[in-house]
Amino acid sequence: MDGSEESGGITYAARPRMIGPGSRFRLEHGVLDWTIGARSGRLALKDVVAVRLTYHPGQLAAPNFEMRLKGRNGENLRVGSLSRTSITSVEDNRAAFSAFVRAVHAGLEGQAGVAYSAGLPRWRWMLMSALGAVTAVGLLAVLASALGQAQWTVAALMAVLCPVLGWPLVETIWRNVPGDYSPEALPVRLMPA
Repeated sequence: MDGSEESGGITYAARPRMIGPGSRFRLEHGVLDWTIGARSGRLALKDVVAVRLTYHPGQLAAPNFEMRLKGRNGENLRVGSLSRTSITSVEDNRAAFSAFVRAVHAGLEGQAGVAYSAGLPRWRWMLMSALGAVTAVGLLAVLASALGQAQWTVAALMAVLCPVLGWPLVETIWRNVPGDYSPEALPVRLMPA
């Protein structure tokens, strides 16, 4: 799907899951009209209390950038950069998503009481980092064991698979380092290029 600007507003639409409702967001004059499947509503930017930007590793060769908006009355809106088009393919909406995220942040500039969070919650990031480290040690132990026992086929397979499987995890941990940011300076690591 795409993002479009018309009459001073901006629209962004995506279908985050193959089976499930599509999402449509329209930001105009400081009000976000949203539709997710059969549900719809309005969220005034003055009622936004928290924004979180995150990154999720490549799914079918395309990473998913995400913005979550929390409203004063319990609204919790998730806006992602991918649309599922079939079981095996996705449409990458990076340009439209980036424009929409920048428009939302421009509308929030100067507003007091909004928490801007970059990356995962600290507890989740620490757990992911610890599990990643344990997994890396385990894979390296298998590689060392294969080399020590002269099992060259297993060692070659592990030498190829370790970086291929490890890179997405390393990138996810790096991009999702917890922190705060300001709407004037969006974290580059959490914005599509």
